[in-house]
Amino acid sequence: MPYCSFRRKPERRLAGLTALASLLMLLTAGAALSGCASDDDGDNWSVSAPVSAGQAIRLDSVPSHEPASVYRLTYRSTDARNPQQLVRVSAQVLVPRGRAPAGGWPVLAWAHGESGLHLTCAPSVMGIGTVQAHFYDGWLRQGFAIVATDYPGMGEPGAPLLLNARSEGMSVLDSVRAARERLPDLSENVVLNGHAQGGQAVLAAAAMASTYAPHLRILGTIAAAPPYLDEQTVQELLHSANPRSFSPAVPELLTLGQSLVEADPSTDINEAFTPRGQRLLHEAGSMCVSDFFPITKRSGLTPATLLEPEADRVLAPVFDWAKYPGFSLPSPVLIESGAQDLHTSTSQQKRLVTRLCSAGTAVTHRIHDASHNGTLAAMITEAHSFAGQLLQGTKPRSDCN
Repeated sequence: MPYCSFRRKPERRLAGLTALASLLMLLTAGAALSGCASDDDGDNWSVSAPVSAGQAIRLDSVPSHEPASVYRLTYRSTDARNPQQLVRVSAQVLVPRGRAPAGGWPVLAWAHGESGLHLTCAPSVMGIGTVQAHFYDGWLRQGFAIVATDYPGMGEPGAPLLLNARSEGMSVLDSVRAARERLPDLSENVVLNGHAQGGQAVLAAAAMASTYAPHLRILGTIAAAPPYLDEQTVQELLHSANPRSFSPAVPELLTLGQSLVEADPSTDINEAFTPRGQRLLHEAGSMCVSDFFPITKRSGLTPATLLEPEADRVLAPVFDWAKYPGFSLPSPVLIESGAQDLHTSTSQQKRLVTRLCSAGTAVTHRIHDASHNGTLAAMITEAHSFAGQLLQGTKPRSDCN
């Protein structure tokens, strides 16, 4: 049943005047909800309008050099911390030029990798760069419309829940529902695709789709370098084999800690991190990954100088929310890994594949001689082929026994 909600916008420091100006333009424009009162000013919740998850709020055309019509979409999604509340989320939508095929453009629901906690780290705010444009162009040429969601707390005000599988998965599904509400040329046929954090997001979306968004037809899922924070991975993060050497676990744990603080301000994060580590927590919430990672590396922090003995207990909530909602997925899955991946190890991805297979999911697993980010480029030909088979109704070969 539709319901109304009002929520105060949290205060968060913006990274710079340029980003501030950009966000103000995005957030203060007027918006009209379909079937709703006109007092939703495009920034705050409407206090009298019936709203629901998967409902579009705004769809604004964006100038672009892409061979597509490009839009910025804002929509409602379910709050993972309180299912009786909604959060406002942003996304990019790209629709190929020309006439849509019979039944509409098939949709590639794209979920991006970890980019940071700050609002300005959202891809819909940063815009489409050269690398991303090349990636999108390939899928547009395959005849897909692209719905590329941000995550709650990115691009729109809210608490970012880093690696919260349910939050990410609901955002992926709700962004497609909202885009189809405003763009009737989009098909109900959806291929899910994501990298790193986005790989987790699309696997979670696939697990939730049949009950959360049953009107969408999920053909299959492509996940590149998806994290799997099982007990072994958590222990590897918290108890490094080389605790006195820098590890990507250092910025990852700091970012997870800051995400927990923003989600639950009552958390005593000082019990998890040393004073040296605490000095970088603020930067984890105000910088994007591309800036924060090198800063933590130059700081000289290592797992041994970052973590306090109580880190396991204090950070337990984020490891809990990172759990996948299910492993028995009704449609085929392609997992793409990089043998040189220092962020999401092939060993944890192999454990994820084993868990999916044991639950009855049909999984194709490929390992490339590539880094964490390089995996995305290395997999593109195979990903296009996998998606093409799904559209043709062909079942890709499974590597499960």
